[in-house]
Amino acid sequence: MDYRTHRPESLRRLVREMIIAAGWPVAAAAETADHLVLANLSGHDSHGVGMLPLYFQSLADGNLSPQSQPTTRLEVAPFLIIDAAVALGQPTARSAVDRASAMAKTSGVAIVNLLDAHHIGRIGHYAEAAAAQGLISLFWVNVAGRPPIVAPHGAKEARFGTNPHAIGIPVPGGEPIILDFATSRMAHGKARVALNKGVPVPPGFIIDGEGRPTTEPRHVFPHALAEGEALGALLPFGDHKGAGLSLIAELLSAGLMGAARIDQKPAKSWIINSLFGILIDPARLEPDEALRRERIESYLAFVRAAKPQDESQPVLTPGESERATRIARERDGIPLDDETWSQIVAAAAAHGIDAERY
Repeated sequence: MDYRTHRPESLRRLVREMIIAAGWPVAAAAETADHLVLANLSGHDSHGVGMLPLYFQSLADGNLSPQSQPTTRLEVAPFLIIDAAVALGQPTARSAVDRASAMAKTSGVAIVNLLDAHHIGRIGHYAEAAAAQGLISLFWVNVAGRPPIVAPHGAKEARFGTNPHAIGIPVPGGEPIILDFATSRMAHGKARVALNKGVPVPPGFIIDGEGRPTTEPRHVFPHALAEGEALGALLPFGDHKGAGLSLIAELLSAGLMGAARIDQKPAKSWIINSLFGILIDPARLEPDEALRRERIESYLAFVRAAKPQDESQPVLTPGESERATRIARERDGIPLDDETWSQIVAAAAAHGIDAERY
């Protein structure tokens, strides 16, 4: 597998300039660039700059537009409901979470429902943003606008999206606890990364179009299938547990409010996310900040002190692995495989930008 490393700031500049050239304002471009590059820095390449070619294809298809503007349906504490109108996902979702955070800090709790945004990226990003405001957060997201890609437990064909969950708990004076996971055994984007790299996925993650186990990521990408092959599916994590969580995410984020669902086929392919979130001011639960910190850190220390199965791999708590990867990639650069980079180069060239200069 061939790849090259890129400096984080060079990628940020490239993404900003690509998005500005496509018609979005500077602030939206900056937020999207920061989000995508931070995903790469965190080791989540599936949600990083490799998503750009898909966004630009959606733009070319007329499914994503710089003219799309979100509108507020309801803003009466503790509720905030926003119709995103398929606007660019990262700045739209960040604005919704920031507004909900301000509401939670005033009233103690906020419930936010962002409907029909374009792909909003790594969900843990928003848990981190809420934690930076000192807030506990819980998020559920659906994935619509494209065929189902995750099979229910015991099924041979897909009915769900990857429908991620994220939970963040701030630690006063310390790093937050950030739990972020897809309800499938692997994110669809991670399968895309494996496809671009030309490597198999681990056993037990994918079934082919006949419901048979496979390690070939091409089975979950329509464009990579041989003629006559049916689309396969990712499997849910934890069997019935992940499948059940995926169903709940679909209903909470989109189903109750009539946003786009995975079973409603669009005229063209795109990626639509709806987000349902609950933000809580922990000071309403325990006003003593020092006591909150002591309680959290004493339990984290107890967990980390567990004897590891592999002495070279210490026991970690949620969010620690990503922070360690950020330090390493800020120092060493972000690796991108040649196929992903060539797709970015082509998307940039379509808007008059030479990505190789970055």
